[in-house]
This record gives sequence, C-alpha cells and structure tokens, in this order.
Amino acid sequence: MRFLYLFVIGLCLAGCQAPSLNQFKVNTLTHEQPVPLNVSDILVVSTDMNFDRMPHIENTLPVTPEQALLQWANHRFQAVDETSPVHVVLTIKQADITQTEEKSANWYTFDNITYRLSYQVEIVFMRQQDIVYQYAVDGWESSSLPQRSSIADKEETWMKMVNAMIRKVNQQIMQSIPPRYSGA
Repeated sequence: MRFLYLFVIGLCLAGCQAPSLNQFKVNTLTHEQPVPLNVSDILVVSTDMNFDRMPHIENTLPVTPEQALLQWANHRFQAVDETSPVHVVLTIKQADITQTEEKSANWYTFDNITYRLSYQVEIVFMRQQDIVYQYAVDGWESSSLPQRSSIADKEETWMKMVNAMIRKVNQQIMQSIPPRYSGA
C-alpha cells in the first residue's frame, strides 16, 4: 500500500513539471561559406531604433531580429580585394516586431494576437564618398496566434518569422550584387 501511495505521488509530481521549450534556432547561414566580394572592406552597421514599450516586443525574443540580421551580415560576406577602391556598407535600418490584439467578432472565439516583423536592409557599394551601387530590401512577416497560446507556441512562431526574414533578405541581397563585385 505504501508503494502505491509513493507511486501516485511520483506521478503527480512528474505531471507538475514545466514543459520544455524548443530551442530558439535562428538560421543565420553561419554554416555556409562566406560570399567573397571584390571590395576592400565591409562595414556592417545598424541604425534600427530600439523600442522598449508595447506594441514592440523584439526585446522579449531570445534572439532579436536585429541581432539575427547582424549575425547574418557579419558572417555572410567577405572582402577579398585589399587594393580595391570600393568598400561596402551594409546597414540594418529596421528590424522590429510588434504585437496587436485583435478582438474576436464572436463571444465563443478566442481573441487573437497578431505579430508583425518589419525589416529593411540596405547594401551600398562606395568608392571614396561616391555611391557606386545601392540596393535596399524591405518587407514584413506576419502571423496570428490565439491570445492564450503557450510561450512555446509564441517562440516557435517568432522563430519562423525571423528565419523567413533572414531567408528573404539573403536571397534578395545575393541576387542584387553586381557581377563585377562578386568574387566567385
């Protein structure tokens, strides 16, 4: 009988464990080789405004969109021509995520929260102080969840949004690089 009580108590305690959260994995393409560019140097800067009030929630993410873009940009490109008069400035102008509450039209439906990730990245090839080539990528990702979603569901949604942003920015920037600066 004592064993049965201990077994039931053990089962109850095992059921009280907090659910394990998925690891927040942002694919910043660090597993791929850097792309060589025929330029003397590459400067990565961020002019993104950091907001600490609602509706902005980027600081609650394990990896902010700005951090993900900085990691991607710092690894993705490599200057290979030290004698070139051209240098690159890659600027992260915007990388924020906001949440808005959407009231349900019906009493029997949960309210939703919509997350919107907005981004803008600009790559500029410069010779001295003159702009030789300039290209900007901007866009957004959006997703909605029920208001009572778990933190694991929210983090999974945020991770998918950040990864989609990295994938789109990478694809558009890679397609926009003029062939004369491509070191491949």
